[in-house]
Amino acid sequence: MAKTIEVIGSSVRDYCMLERNFLAHIKLVLLLSLLSSSALLGIRLPGPPGSGADSSESLGKASLPVATLQFIAALATVGAAYWEYHTGCKDLMKARAFFAITKVHLAIMSVVSAIIIATSIVYLVNSG
Repeated sequence: MAKTIEVIGSSVRDYCMLERNFLAHIKLVLLLSLLSSSALLGIRLPGPPGSGADSSESLGKASLPVATLQFIAALATVGAAYWEYHTGCKDLMKARAFFAITKVHLAIMSVVSAIIIATSIVYLVNSG
């Protein structure tokens, strides 16, 4: 039997917050997968302005590791999105005053942030 929850303004806002955070994670997943594909194909997104044929600079030997790291970060972000959404829904069903802060989501997103920073450094070193 399904558990019913009384609809009040606070719970509706909390649920909308959970959906908004989930969609923000999915947007990050799409961006990371696009960057992973561009690293594998050896193209820059977007290309440098005013250059016609030079827009296909590749990372060379670093393209496969960078693409792999970005894809792993995308998969980790999917896991973090799933974790945060379902723990938030459980907290919402239990009618907690404040959602419990989990260290799992923070740890996963810290690793994803470190991968993004490392990827940025690789791109900067390669462009210079």
